[in-house]
Amino acid sequence: MQSAVAPVATFSRARVAAARAVATGALAAALAASLWLVLAASERPSVLAPPTIRAPHGWLLGPLSGLLPHLTSDPNRLHTDLVVALAVLLAAWLAAWLTAPALPVRAVAGAVAATQVVFLLGPPQPLTDFFNYIVYGRMAAHGINPYTHVPAAGAHDTAYALANWHHLPSPYGPLFTLASEPLSLVSLPVAFWIWKVVAVGSALGALALVWWLANRLGRSPQRALACVGLCPVVLAVGLGGFHNDAPAILCVLGAVACVLSRRDAAAGALAVAAAGIKPSFALVVPFVILGSQRRVAALAGAAAAGAAVLAVVGLAFDGALPAIGVQDRLVTPLSVPNLLGLLAGHGGADATFRAAGRVGLLAVVALACAAVAWRRRWWLPAIGVVLFAAVLSLSWVMPWYLAWSLPFAALARPRALAPLAVVACVWLGIGGLPQLPKLIHQLGYYPTHHATGLANHTYEQRLVH
Repeated sequence: MQSAVAPVATFSRARVAAARAVATGALAAALAASLWLVLAASERPSVLAPPTIRAPHGWLLGPLSGLLPHLTSDPNRLHTDLVVALAVLLAAWLAAWLTAPALPVRAVAGAVAATQVVFLLGPPQPLTDFFNYIVYGRMAAHGINPYTHVPAAGAHDTAYALANWHHLPSPYGPLFTLASEPLSLVSLPVAFWIWKVVAVGSALGALALVWWLANRLGRSPQRALACVGLCPVVLAVGLGGFHNDAPAILCVLGAVACVLSRRDAAAGALAVAAAGIKPSFALVVPFVILGSQRRVAALAGAAAAGAAVLAVVGLAFDGALPAIGVQDRLVTPLSVPNLLGLLAGHGGADATFRAAGRVGLLAVVALACAAVAWRRRWWLPAIGVVLFAAVLSLSWVMPWYLAWSLPFAALARPRALAPLAVVACVWLGIGGLPQLPKLIHQLGYYPTHHATGLANHTYEQRLVH
């Protein structure tokens, strides 16, 4: 009998050792790929950090500048190297997600946190949203309503030169714009570092809540941390771009934690605060209320926070709301409405398919609300489903939007969101590649050769220039 048990025990120990080795290698690979991305973007003004080309400033490159002196300056090579680094991150993410439970939770948490902090030291990659935040905040601070006026109406300074939405009224939430006002009044380098600390700090706070929620829900905290903290599009484009999604996601996860702790009024208030930062998260509010043990208390908290947000809108912005409708007319090539418009012979996402995306999302929200009203225990996966559906419904979709639903792919049951998150990561990652225009041209798709595609392209250019 002992001779039969011994080989089984030996095999089990070998499997555990192999899982530990894979997990350790995956975490190391994710950290190394992230470090390369930051070092390469910091080396000199390049296509890896386009803002550094638009207005070259030493403070943009950060403290790691000059550590890769032999890095190629050829844009095509840099783009190829970027794809390789993202592919390494993708493989590391998947391997860590699968095998992280073989390591102590503090080891996984430390490695994931280090990977996040690395991006604090680099320039914005690859977009200019931070400078849009500053421009809109500066407009508000100087008495120009960013919801009724475009940045071209404000001061044409360094922040304006680094921003890109010169003819787009602000699509950001009123709480976020209000918070951006004091940030816009300090020098641009100081504001840049303050915001980087806020963005990365919010991401780390969200990971801490993911850890807590995983323990509370009986999930593997190692696996949850690896899933949320190492996703390549969220890391390289989301956190690396210092977008305002991180503070909003922190509020959403805080609302979830409050529901589980039976702090229902705080849960409702935090859900509304998330929407006040980024309006897309208004979708979460009904599910937080329906999932709370004391729905009346959650509704009261949401109503109080809603009243505060409306007061900000009325007093600070003369009742004007974020320009969501203006932004919703924008189109990216691989968005679901654009692909469906192509398949239907419309040449892309025209008004019909953009409207169909909105109607489809409303239908998903209505069905999910009915399901949660019937079975309260479905509230957590319902949030993940709705946020994932929101990404699918958008004609203008960015890679880091996967971060909205990723915590729920890690935490919710059933696990159906997990494989969808992997597919979405690849899809959104390809959609954000700098080589995408060349790739779609090789497939015979030229968006501007169709009336719809030309109209969409012209509309985008009008808002940028």
